[in-house]
Amino acid sequence: MSKGMCYASHALLSGCSTGGVASIIHCDEFQGLMPRRTTIKCLADAGLFLDVADVAGGYSLRSFFNGVVNLQGVARSLPAACINRMDATSCFFPQNLLPHIYTPTFVLNAAYDIWQLQESLAPRRADPQGYWQQYKMNYVNCNAGQVRFLQGITQGSYLDFI
Repeated sequence: MSKGMCYASHALLSGCSTGGVASIIHCDEFQGLMPRRTTIKCLADAGLFLDVADVAGGYSLRSFFNGVVNLQGVARSLPAACINRMDATSCFFPQNLLPHIYTPTFVLNAAYDIWQLQESLAPRRADPQGYWQQYKMNYVNCNAGQVRFLQGITQGSYLDFI
């Protein structure tokens, strides 16, 4: 505020990747710091991390983010309305978090986010035989079963919140 933000008529809080998640988590808090006359919006660029089963049926990304949430004490920054309904790790995922954010928030994410495919859906620990390795490097190499798997993900109900 001492740098002139107290005079802002408009402000945008944004972040990319995990910074996108942070912009969602702190969006309402940012709104609360600004004068009431200031129009606030938030943008999460590539911050839509999917809480879905990986190719082995496990939840690799959930396990990873559970460690982040616990190590960094993220629960204290999450909306109470979400924490009262589900665990903090679930509230860390935007599909569960966004319904509890009241400041206008925009989500920008590629339908086939390469990082999601490589590290969330088909990480090495979920694909020790490397069946997905060739596909992860070039989508053209995807076989019919892999296409069905990905179509199931992109047609999942977690996208209903967008």
